[in-house]
Amino acid sequence: MKPAALLIARRHLLLAASLLVTFLLGLGILRAEFDTSLSLLMTRSDPYLEQLDRMEAEFPVPEEISFAFVPRNGEVFSPPTLQALADLNREFRQIPLAFSMSSILAWQSPFGDDTLFERPLSQLDSYTAEELAQLRTEGLADLFVVGTLLSPGADLALANIRMSLTSLDEEQSHEAAQAAITLRDSLQARHPEVDIHVSSGALFEQANRSAMISDLTLLLPIVLLLCTTIICYSFRSLLLGVSVLLVGLITVVMTVGTLGWLGQSFNTISVMAPLVVVTIALADSVHLISIFRQRLLAGDGKIAAMQHSLAFNIRPITLATLTTVIGFASLNLASSPAISSFGSVVAIGVLYAWLLTLFTLPALVLLLPGALSEPLSNALSRSGAGSLPLTARITDLSRAVIGRYNGLLLWSVTALGVIALGLSFLNTTDFDRNSFIGEDSPVHGYVAAVSEKTQRGPQLTYGVQVAEEFGAVEPEFLRQLDRFAEWLRAQEEVVSVVSLVELVKTVNQVMNENQPENYLIPESVRTVEEHLFSYQQVQARDYTLDIVANEDFSLLRLFIVTRPMSNQQIIDLNARIEREFATQLPEAELLHGSAILLFARMDEAVTIELLQGYGFSLLFITLTLIIGMRSIYYGLLSMLPNLLPAVFVFGAWGLVVGQIDPFVMMLFSISIGLVVDDTVHVLSCYQTSRVAGSTPREAVDVALQKAGPALIITTTVMALGTCVLIGASTLFFQQAATLLVPIVLIALLLDLTFFPALLLRADRQR
Repeated sequence: MKPAALLIARRHLLLAASLLVTFLLGLGILRAEFDTSLSLLMTRSDPYLEQLDRMEAEFPVPEEISFAFVPRNGEVFSPPTLQALADLNREFRQIPLAFSMSSILAWQSPFGDDTLFERPLSQLDSYTAEELAQLRTEGLADLFVVGTLLSPGADLALANIRMSLTSLDEEQSHEAAQAAITLRDSLQARHPEVDIHVSSGALFEQANRSAMISDLTLLLPIVLLLCTTIICYSFRSLLLGVSVLLVGLITVVMTVGTLGWLGQSFNTISVMAPLVVVTIALADSVHLISIFRQRLLAGDGKIAAMQHSLAFNIRPITLATLTTVIGFASLNLASSPAISSFGSVVAIGVLYAWLLTLFTLPALVLLLPGALSEPLSNALSRSGAGSLPLTARITDLSRAVIGRYNGLLLWSVTALGVIALGLSFLNTTDFDRNSFIGEDSPVHGYVAAVSEKTQRGPQLTYGVQVAEEFGAVEPEFLRQLDRFAEWLRAQEEVVSVVSLVELVKTVNQVMNENQPENYLIPESVRTVEEHLFSYQQVQARDYTLDIVANEDFSLLRLFIVTRPMSNQQIIDLNARIEREFATQLPEAELLHGSAILLFARMDEAVTIELLQGYGFSLLFITLTLIIGMRSIYYGLLSMLPNLLPAVFVFGAWGLVVGQIDPFVMMLFSISIGLVVDDTVHVLSCYQTSRVAGSTPREAVDVALQKAGPALIITTTVMALGTCVLIGASTLFFQQAATLLVPIVLIALLLDLTFFPALLLRADRQR
């Protein structure tokens, strides 16, 4: 028995089996989790990652919650802002596990008991305007205050609340985040003259988790309803639309359930996977139903029409599924867990969509009564060949353009492709980690305010490892490190440098009558050790010695505050630092302890990996089509319409925007998995007609007549479904809509015009 006939004969059994499997897999949804940590975005192949882990193990940093106070009068040293800071200082322990707080009110010098505000918090209103102006001058002159607790313009104040633990579990993070939000809201209500923002790692992850859940629960139903409405309208049948909707829902349930059973979590990228899967599932269903309707018009019964549709579509749907799976599976070559997870989830979902389209949809359509009503049959007869009037006009226009402007079409599209390919090289890689923060997130206001007011870039942290215990307190080594720090300060991108050197020099000055000429490194190890011991006796809570050195003084931390920089500038500065460090401190090891550096390096690494994955996917997709079509000739011809849509869009992106990040690059990689579907169906119809003896022109007409309507509907479904991502919470999803929508539309245009013209010209010459 042929596959199509077997699927029809066993349709009830297959339907029951698919529903049972759906129920069992669906139970896994209860196990589905969300992981919003930024570490999932970072590439795991970077050798710096191991160094970062070493630094974090040696210098565990307690969790912090930060508040930003932005006075509307533009002045921190004024009663409204100071009273708001005082209230936070009194109430910060309402946050569970809060241990201490740093602010300009609670600031203490690391070299003694000096403070800015010496009077009790209850007497803040006793400061005169002249006294506040003097405090402002002192605060801006102190390097330990400005940039850390106070903006350079004194128009923003920061308060950092340190937690008693270095890491919080999910429940503790949630409680702390909720308490911080509640406290922020309470302070804001009492101090309307000051804009108050809050940020923390827990808040960032909670905001991301909320955004992810919101996107899934809000956007997914919108995608389903919008796409189903289009299908119902296109087929003039509510029940056919319901059948397609059920297949889409079952596909999502099986995909998410499988993810839960595998113990995998949704991350910031893979949360988009169900939206992609459902549009692909709907597209597969449309192809099957389109031919089914055409056969009904030809006079076949429902069972015969469905069997014919299955026989006609098994090969192209299977090939489209395989090529789409290859396109998304290629993302596993990226070492970023978030990207590889997204590719795996979509690949699994696409396989489920294929199974359900062939095993479940036929039974659903044949079971539903009145799937094709009389008004639909009339509509079919008016439009001809199963096409709706609009799709019929579009396919007729395509045939006319191909017939009249064949040569012009081929040469103009080829020329535009070459131009677009050149423009695509205008794109440069960059990545802003804050683009994953939704505008409605409580963290967004904090990040925007701090970025605007401080005008400082990232802080780069390095470790300096020496071979021997207590080797870092040797005066000669400290002088070498001091010379290296002076070289750093001479770099245009560097604002300040802090390490053990500055601490030792400052203590030496304080211990020698505080004379400026004594701001230097002592001559003996014994003196250095005595200075460090003396500092430990008076060190401030927020400036302890263990921040800059480990217990045996074999590893130091070097803090470099920079100006705002792009990712490439960070990479370039790091390269210069590595070269200079190797020259000046050849016997020491430089460790990279900044996550921000890993994010910057991720651009280059992941972009290369994605390009490699794109090359592999293009190769294997072409081989799949060659094998599936049993023709090297047609398989190679199919490469052009698969490549050109992304080339056109990224060429325009290079001209208009000129900046891409790894996650935009990911969209380029997966685009071939989305657009190949149209190419497969056109090529399959064309080749089948040619094998049957049709001329190239007749085969083109048949391909457009049979595959054209379904291509138009599926592209409309995919484009409108992707447009919904514009309403997502983060920039990444908005970029996905901006890029993927024109790619799938251009792919449709090329598959209705350029690709048939290419087949026609190539076959005529052959």
